[in-house]
Amino acid sequence: MKNHYNKRPIIGYTGKNSLLAKSFIKDYNHKFKFKCYSNNIQDSTKLIKWFKKNLDINIFINFAAITSPIYCNNNKDEALLTNFKSVVNILNIIKTNKLKNFDYFLTISSSHVFKKSFNKLNENSIKKPSNFYGITKLNLEKFILQNSKKFEFKIGIARVFNYYNHGKKRGFLINDIIDKLNNNDQIIHFNNINTYRDFISMKNINSALYKMISLKLANDFNICSGQKIYLPSIINILNEKFKNKKIIFDKKKLPGLIGSNIKLKKKGWKIKKNNFINDLLK
Repeated sequence: MKNHYNKRPIIGYTGKNSLLAKSFIKDYNHKFKFKCYSNNIQDSTKLIKWFKKNLDINIFINFAAITSPIYCNNNKDEALLTNFKSVVNILNIIKTNKLKNFDYFLTISSSHVFKKSFNKLNENSIKKPSNFYGITKLNLEKFILQNSKKFEFKIGIARVFNYYNHGKKRGFLINDIIDKLNNNDQIIHFNNINTYRDFISMKNINSALYKMISLKLANDFNICSGQKIYLPSIINILNEKFKNKKIIFDKKKLPGLIGSNIKLKKKGWKIKKNNFINDLLK
């Protein structure tokens, strides 16, 4: 990254407990100085005070989000406020406060904004979320793409597909599968699961975010492996690893979420070989 600043670039960010934030900071704390806004992003007063005290930040990354589809569906007002309205508010606060050497804002989005398909999804594919979490993210994407010219800095959307970091947080597909396998039933039924997903490693997500920041890439970019993984195969592997129970799948085949990463690759991003199954078994 060519440093046009006088010293190490300063990144402000939200989402102190975000798995993505922790992973990115761990990999790139030698490249940047990080400043965290640690309060609730719904609190506009605290946000304004924080930015006035940190006018020296050059870049801002919004990692904060409510990511559980179930929680978002049950708490729609809160989900919309956190995932959409509060992020728009941050953009406007930065615009109003005229930060001295600020030139890039990056927000994390999700593959859930897409209409599921049997084909690979590129940035221009149909956006039709199947859950409210995806709706909140799509609202933010639409706002940015329709209003980016109103801001003096560039705004990027990092649309991240599935990932797994060996954590235990609920609302992530692999963690939820493991929870279900750990129940007391000896026969477990999985319905509406005969589909494919695109899993990308944390290291590759981090390098993709770094590429977007380095080039100040505006608008939306898929961050994905471009490879499809059959979900029943993942379940069978996890079952052999943990419990060895009897698994029954329904027969209905469903469209999935497999991404195309060509747009980001054309900008010079080089994805390292992605072997999700090996990573899963570590």
